[in-house]
Amino acid sequence: MIRSHFLVAFLFTLAAPGLLIAAEDQPFAASQQAVELDGQIDWQQARLIAVQDGGRYKTLDSFARESMTAMYGKEHLPGLSPMASLMEWLFNRAAYADTPVIRLKDKGARIHLSAHMTEVRRQRIQKTGYMTPRELSDPTVEDRIAELEPRAVMVTAMRRVRNAEAVAKFLDRIMRIVPQPGGDASAPWFTTDELKANLPPEYVDAATLQRQARPIKGISTEQALAVMKPWARLGLGWQNGDAAQVQAGINDLAAALPTLADAGVYPSAAQRAAEAQYYAWGKFTWGYWFYLLGALIGVMAFVTKWHWPWVASMILLIVAMSVHGYGIGLRWQILGRIPVANMFEAVVGSAWIGIACGLLAEWRFKTRVFVIGSHVTGFLALILGGYVIPGGGTLTSIMGILDDVMLRIHTVLIIASYALIFLASVIAVIYLFGYYFTQAPARSAEAGLIVTTGGVVLWLLASFAFETNAAAEITKRAFIAPSFAYAAGAAVLLLLFLMRRSAGGIALTAVSVATLVFATVAIGNLGFVRGMSLAFTFGGAAWVMATGIGLVIQRRGLFAATPALALAGGGAAALTGPSLRSHRPILAGGMPGDESSSKKLPAWLHQIDWSHLIILNIVFVILFVGVILGAVWADYSWGRPWGWDPKEVFALNTWIIYAILIHARFVTKQRGLWTAWLSVLGCLMMAFNWAFVNFYIVGLHSYA
Repeated sequence: MIRSHFLVAFLFTLAAPGLLIAAEDQPFAASQQAVELDGQIDWQQARLIAVQDGGRYKTLDSFARESMTAMYGKEHLPGLSPMASLMEWLFNRAAYADTPVIRLKDKGARIHLSAHMTEVRRQRIQKTGYMTPRELSDPTVEDRIAELEPRAVMVTAMRRVRNAEAVAKFLDRIMRIVPQPGGDASAPWFTTDELKANLPPEYVDAATLQRQARPIKGISTEQALAVMKPWARLGLGWQNGDAAQVQAGINDLAAALPTLADAGVYPSAAQRAAEAQYYAWGKFTWGYWFYLLGALIGVMAFVTKWHWPWVASMILLIVAMSVHGYGIGLRWQILGRIPVANMFEAVVGSAWIGIACGLLAEWRFKTRVFVIGSHVTGFLALILGGYVIPGGGTLTSIMGILDDVMLRIHTVLIIASYALIFLASVIAVIYLFGYYFTQAPARSAEAGLIVTTGGVVLWLLASFAFETNAAAEITKRAFIAPSFAYAAGAAVLLLLFLMRRSAGGIALTAVSVATLVFATVAIGNLGFVRGMSLAFTFGGAAWVMATGIGLVIQRRGLFAATPALALAGGGAAALTGPSLRSHRPILAGGMPGDESSSKKLPAWLHQIDWSHLIILNIVFVILFVGVILGAVWADYSWGRPWGWDPKEVFALNTWIIYAILIHARFVTKQRGLWTAWLSVLGCLMMAFNWAFVNFYIVGLHSYA
């Protein structure tokens, strides 16, 4: 009966992605003809046309997706494919003058740019976040943008507005699809508008002749006609709704453009096809569904003696890694370099390395915690890559100073260690939950409630600590940062006092949560504070729910009281003392554990501790080597091995935490418990280094 229930749950989870897909937005009234054309045209040739943009060559399909995202906030207009959206905006954008298609992501930008408008328009812009092209062209709006651009707090928001404006007004002037004959791979390309200067006078209207630039060198009249005739046919066909004319124009244009470039300059067909596939498959971040399902089944495998959930979780991990790795491989092929040069690439690439290590460890030791940690690591990485990291994984060029063999060594080592740090923290959380569940489940649930309460309080404090000033900017009240910084310091002192007094766990938990709440309000912006509040609220609630479910399962005897970990076989609970210590894997090191502890912890908890140590020992070595090689790279790149750059400092701080963690086991009681808590602290330091330092502290590593 139980197995049938799990089979139903498994099938429901597998079908969940399809149930969660939202219906597409309805097409705009202006694009009804475009919707019909879109379904009649084979876009294959058009997708693979090369465009020079953003310091690299990309496909027209990529250019379309990125342009529409910059303007509309999504890769395509409602009801249209990305390619059809591009054509519609190139040849029919006048029809959208009063259609809200300009996305204003930032609330401050919405408030500033709509302040002078009527109440109806102002409410519509602030509620939906969309402005019409006519509203964006309003002189008052233009003046307001120019006024806001120099303000530090509005720089990012105004850059987004300018990007949207560039696409909305000048898309045909930024789409460089005409190669320069005789130029190398770095030579600038041209737009079709610039190519008009190479046409015979009878093909150009008088207005165009008056503003005509000089002809492009190396392109004959015949070559210009070979490109511009299909381009004109494509535009007329699109405006008239003639699918046959559009198709002919696309095919002829795709054939003519590569002939203008010298051999080896135009990107290869294989590279362009790979890029089109990469974008068409959503950069493969949808693989997180496999990781999520595998994690759920992995938990089942951990708490039962059943073999099939472990096998299913391992199979799902291999499938998820295949999807994940294929996406990384395609990106590598497209860019021609190892993809570790920006935030998206570092997160997604490092996660795969860490997951591969977790898979090997699980295959060797079969502790069933490595597979859970690997799934959680992959899930979070792809969620961050697909929905959180700015840019959404857009393919970008690399800074010249980074294009060096040391990038492949130093950066890969650092990001691999960071992925393993997160993997270790997942195992640490499993240990902490198991420890407190076996020792005092009721108090463990109370601690979870305290964390949840702290999250709610933090959310309420965010509403109090931040305000919208007269300039419509969200800022922290002047007295908040120092006041909460002092409060956090006082909470730390109280925490140390309680620890010396051997206070109860609930009191320590409450003061610890208060410390984190005060520190978060003191240093964070509104987004950071609310993000932390959600993490506290849902994390604490999940802890309480898991404790409750565990108690129900234990009392009803539905599952095994002791997980069947293969490391010590089914009889793990009977192993104690020297017998248990003899089962410690060599990779866990020789550090003393809790095997002889008076707490009499279950054997499976010791095995989680060993699993944790295996990852920590690897992290300690890899991170140290990565930091040293970073100093070597900095010495010959910038002329000094250490410059106290924020990223360097926090990377070193992270390693110091792990140095303390490894050696603290020799001098502390409850070694597994202290190791787990320090591992979580090290993960938080790593996350701060990777996120906060990158986005909010200016330094040489701000690009990473």
